[in-house]
Amino acid sequence: MIFYKNDNKLSTKDEIKLAYKIKDYIDLDISKLNKKSIKEFYLLEHENDIKKRIDDKDYTKYKRHELSDIDFYKLKLDLINEEDINIYNDDDKKAIYLYSLMTTGYKYEDKIIKKDITEEELAYFSESNFLLNGFNTKYIYDRNYIYNDTLKTILGKVGNITKENKDYYLNKGYELDDTVGLNGLEYMYDNYLKGGKDKYKLVGNDLILESNGQIGNDLYITIDINLQSMVDNILESELKIAKSGINTRFLDRSYVTITDPSNGDIKAISGKIIQNNNITDYSIGAVLDTMVSGSVVKGASILVGYNEGKIRIGEGMVDECIKIKATPKKCSIYTMGYVTDLDALRKSSNVYQFKTALRVAGVKYGYDMPAPINKEAFNIYRDYFALFGLGVSTGIDLEKENTGIKGKEENAGLLMNLAIGQYDSYTNIQLNQYISTIANSKNRYKLHFLKYIRNNDNIINDYEPVILNNLDKIDNKYIERVKKGLRLVITDGTGRGYIDDNKFASGKTGTSETLADSNNDSIYETETISTAFVAYLPSDNPKYAISITTPSISYINSRSNYVYPFNKIVIKKITDNL
Repeated sequence: MIFYKNDNKLSTKDEIKLAYKIKDYIDLDISKLNKKSIKEFYLLEHENDIKKRIDDKDYTKYKRHELSDIDFYKLKLDLINEEDINIYNDDDKKAIYLYSLMTTGYKYEDKIIKKDITEEELAYFSESNFLLNGFNTKYIYDRNYIYNDTLKTILGKVGNITKENKDYYLNKGYELDDTVGLNGLEYMYDNYLKGGKDKYKLVGNDLILESNGQIGNDLYITIDINLQSMVDNILESELKIAKSGINTRFLDRSYVTITDPSNGDIKAISGKIIQNNNITDYSIGAVLDTMVSGSVVKGASILVGYNEGKIRIGEGMVDECIKIKATPKKCSIYTMGYVTDLDALRKSSNVYQFKTALRVAGVKYGYDMPAPINKEAFNIYRDYFALFGLGVSTGIDLEKENTGIKGKEENAGLLMNLAIGQYDSYTNIQLNQYISTIANSKNRYKLHFLKYIRNNDNIINDYEPVILNNLDKIDNKYIERVKKGLRLVITDGTGRGYIDDNKFASGKTGTSETLADSNNDSIYETETISTAFVAYLPSDNPKYAISITTPSISYINSRSNYVYPFNKIVIKKITDNL
């Protein structure tokens, strides 16, 4: 790599001279030079001429601090026209591009001029560096991604120490030109991966080797690469097909996570974004993006009712539209009549959850009656949800995780929305941890990528499953009842057809009303439908927990209410191959 650092405190004029001097000894792609950089260079050389073009009114505004330095600088750039910058030929542009590389970024940093260099370039910049006022060469190390973009946003990348993290790394004994993990697993496990340098001591005028450097350790992760590749391929191909379907104008992404519910191992985590039929890998979105997930949370909701003594196992209710004074009616997707607790899960009755939530809030429901609620009910629901990983950290071994968004207002209508997954938002991995916790009936395990760390033939860090909390607060008979209902969802309910019967799966569907930005003005005003699905299989001894979230799969318009069955298609294809 060729780099530049202005250690000699060269002036701008000297750096420009240096760029002209060096330009013929390095092959740079000047097609990357943009017009703004050319204008900035022109301004450096002709600032007095440009100042003469400034309108007196603008100059007065600047003097009065009505124009900021940034705005004033932009104004000067705008005064530079095509005729001005046409004075530069391709030879000049080589120097201009080189100068921009020399001066972009923080002053203390090594400015990377070119990474992949020829032997001739290496020889010139290495042997002549004492004449080049800050130009030099060094070897750099980069990660080779043998599976291309697969999991790249999860694995992270390596690079130079950033200004923000300078003190942190210096205090740990690093040097500023060291290569470090910048994000993802590279960052989280940098201490293990980085290795060590040769150490010398000075004896008289001689450097004596005190200890040899060491290569970094090897990080082994839980991902099953065959499963990961399969999920990636299915998600990618089905997104392309879905975008050509009806009502998918705002569909632009989907996430799938597969884990082992017995220990929190992440077996596959996939995220794909589609724009103009181009697919981008964004697996980290399963950790960072949130969505109002809809009815998938009803397994946890009904447990609140059971455990708080507000509903009984086997209790039935009438599924009918309910009405709170001064609010619109709230209904299930259709009027179901008399439903039991198992029916409520199987058919996904909203009203069953509404009536349960009102009981938890201390409200005796009557049609069109006012419903002043005990607002502690919000905390009750969220505390139970947290036991399963909803609205809290999953413990995943990444430097960033979105723990979801909690609604701030509190009234009877919003409590009912919370109970059916229409208020707080969650990430894909939170939903996965939720269904994993139900699947194993006992513990919420920390989600993790680390399997073990190896140094040559020695395992120096063998991961042991971490229990974040248990479900001792909840009577096991209630958990088993919910699991029975989730099994019915797949065999004879809203999840029928998602997974073949011979897989013996349990799960829950979810549909939510969301909003999309129709014209990129950062205002979300178009009503859309988002969908989620969670499952575990086989039901009696779960090996896999699966979550899929697909924001804005369809939108509500006057021509069609069709919702493309994206989740069903994707999950069917994945589970057929498990």
